[in-house]
Amino acid sequence: ITLNGVSKVYYAPGWRIGYMALHDPNNKLLNIKDGLERLLRSRLCASTPAQYGYLAGLNDDDTWMNDYLSTLKQRNDVCVSLINDIEGLSVEKPQGAFYMFIKLTEDHWNKRDKEFVLDLLNTKHVLTVHGSGFSDQFGKNHFRVVFLPSEEILIDAFNRIDDLLKERRN
Repeated sequence: ITLNGVSKVYYAPGWRIGYMALHDPNNKLLNIKDGLERLLRSRLCASTPAQYGYLAGLNDDDTWMNDYLSTLKQRNDVCVSLINDIEGLSVEKPQGAFYMFIKLTEDHWNKRDKEFVLDLLNTKHVLTVHGSGFSDQFGKNHFRVVFLPSEEILIDAFNRIDDLLKERRN
């Protein structure tokens, strides 16, 4: 049984399309297949436009993906460099995602990542997501940034993040 989705493979975050494939040459999974088909028949509400987009991705030339992957790697590098230059932040370089979890390292923000992202949104107009919303244990003191926007937008956003940290430090 293989499961996969569109969002990571085709650089389409938010697309809620996935697939399942069963390789069963000896017909040992017939009961499982029957149960899955019953479940699938009761859930016939997939997004038709998104399915056509996915079909195009499967059938059309995918050489654009390598160029876009290079662009994303460059944006990832830019973000990591910017973060490393900002006092109060640290990050592990993502190895395959479109986002990064950035750690707030200053005591002022200890267990207050939600407050940080709201402050950042309200005062600097930069939208991020608080890490504790993903996991109380591993996400607290972190926030999530997506690095899909252009380098220009990312640089501006990190300058605003740096400004907020400096203002709250004083």
